[in-house]
Amino acid sequence: MAAATEWSATRRGIDDAGSTSLSVVLLTPVFIVLTFAAWQSALWSHARTEARVAARAAAALVTRSDATAGNVAAATASVLASDTALRNIDVLINEADGLVVVTVHADAPGMMAGTSRPVSVTVAVPLEEITPP
Repeated sequence: MAAATEWSATRRGIDDAGSTSLSVVLLTPVFIVLTFAAWQSALWSHARTEARVAARAAAALVTRSDATAGNVAAATASVLASDTALRNIDVLINEADGLVVVTVHADAPGMMAGTSRPVSVTVAVPLEEITPP
């Protein structure tokens, strides 16, 4: 009876010596890759948020402070270049049909060489102006 119990336990995998360590060895690289992928995704998301905040601030300056689009675009690109990890920054500001449209194009760096990703954010804000009744 004891031999039958040992044979059925081994057959079900209960008494496989080393199977746990083999699973850990095989699955550890998968978990490491998933962890780095999640971290990289968070970095790209943060870079996109930084570009969106800068675009929104630039649009607010042009609409509310009556600043010139060229000066605001240059200042926004300068701030993004000095305060963020974004590279190859291009800020475009267009004023048309009562809207100020700010577009920021940049490259968000990756954790490893060759994993940078382009970021493009567009924000449209209506011009604030006094209209006669």
